[in-house]
Amino acid sequence: MKSVFKNVLLSGALMAGPALAEGPPEGCYVRDYSDAHLAGQTAQVVDWMQLWIYSDENQNKLANMLVGFTNQGHVAGTQHAGQVMDQFLLCFDSGGRKGCTVECDGGNFFVTRDSGDAMTIETRYLMVGETDSCGGAVDLAEVPGKAVKYKLFRADAQRCEAARTVYGVSDAAIFDGQSGDGDSK
Repeated sequence: MKSVFKNVLLSGALMAGPALAEGPPEGCYVRDYSDAHLAGQTAQVVDWMQLWIYSDENQNKLANMLVGFTNQGHVAGTQHAGQVMDQFLLCFDSGGRKGCTVECDGGNFFVTRDSGDAMTIETRYLMVGETDSCGGAVDLAEVPGKAVKYKLFRADAQRCEAARTVYGVSDAAIFDGQSGDGDSK
């Protein structure tokens, strides 16, 4: 199902042309929130995240997102609490803003800050996890329609190995960047 869905998305991206070549900087971005951080952010649903941004052979900018969910916020006590889910995204520039989107109105994120060592993404709605229909299983937004930001740190490609391989991205798309640490959302 994933490969059929991805092929359909890429076919649409090819028809869109070079507009999709833009988007957030390529590389591996990660975050693993500490227990102390999560205790202070009780609505937060993301325990950890890997975001792999790359260009395919046609220079379309794409992203693979892998998220480990907490057992708090709107996923507390649900079947998705503590689960790991993935999402495939198409990246873009829109009105000077860089971002990535999930097809079938599965939401998007925009980059609000990029320091080179870290990138902050913001979403009001971004569904993650495959379901039988389009979109996803869990919304990264803590409160429906309310913006939430996640600060991710640039890391070497090996830190995104799971996100990189979930959709079979080739080794040609590897970028080795600087890693960072800290604990701000």
